[in-house]
Amino acid sequence: MRAMIALLGLGLAHVACSNAENAGAEEARRQAALEQQPTSAKAPPAKRMATPVPGQAHVPCAQLIDLPSYQAALGEKQPLELKEVTKSEQDASASCSVIRGGKRLTMAEQEARGKQTSRLGVLPGDELCNVSAFCSRIVDLDRFRAECKASHGDDDESLGSYACVRTYPVGADDVKVYRLLDEDTRCILQVRGGPSNVNNELVQKCTRTARDTIGLAQIKVDPVPVGSAR
Repeated sequence: MRAMIALLGLGLAHVACSNAENAGAEEARRQAALEQQPTSAKAPPAKRMATPVPGQAHVPCAQLIDLPSYQAALGEKQPLELKEVTKSEQDASASCSVIRGGKRLTMAEQEARGKQTSRLGVLPGDELCNVSAFCSRIVDLDRFRAECKASHGDDDESLGSYACVRTYPVGADDVKVYRLLDEDTRCILQVRGGPSNVNNELVQKCTRTARDTIGLAQIKVDPVPVGSAR
C-alpha cells in the first residue's frame, strides 16, 4: 500500500513539473512572438510639429507685402512705399510699414495746411498701416481665442473670419488693432494704423488685404543656421 502511495505521489509530481515546464515554454513562445511583430504594429512616435517659420528666421517685407494690392484696396493714387521695421517687433518674423506715397510736404507747407485744418491726417511719407507676422510659434484657433480673452480683446467677425480686436485711445479717437490667425500660413497677423492714421476703415482694409495676400509663398525662408542671430 505504501508503495502504491509513493508511486502515485511521484506521478503527481511529474505531472506538476511537466505542466510548469509547458507553461514556461508557452510564455517564452508568446514573448518571442511579440518581439517578432513588425514595428508598424507598435505605437508610432509622436509627430513633431514645425512652426510656420523657424524661430530666428526673418521674412523680407518685399516678399511678405504686395504693395499694388494694398494700393488698390486703400484707394491710394500715388504708389505706396515699404519700410522694414522688424527690429521694433522682436517676436515677429516680419514687421512691415506701408507708407503713403507722393511728394513730402516741407515744414512750411505743413504749417500752412495746419492753419486750414485742425488735423493734418496721414501725409505723404507717413505710415498708413503696419503689418506684422508672428510665425515662430504653434497656435490653434481655440488657444488664439483664449489668448484674446486673456488680453481683454474683443471677438470680431467683420472681416468674414475671426479676428481679435483691441481698441486704444489716440487723442479723441479710438483706434483698432487687428490680430488674426491666418488659415493658410498658421501665422498670427497683426495690423495697426500708423501714428497719424485714426481711420479704422483703412486699418480694416489693410487687415483684409494682409489676410488675402499672405500665403505660404510669402513666408517661405531658408533655414537659419544654429547659432546665427537675426
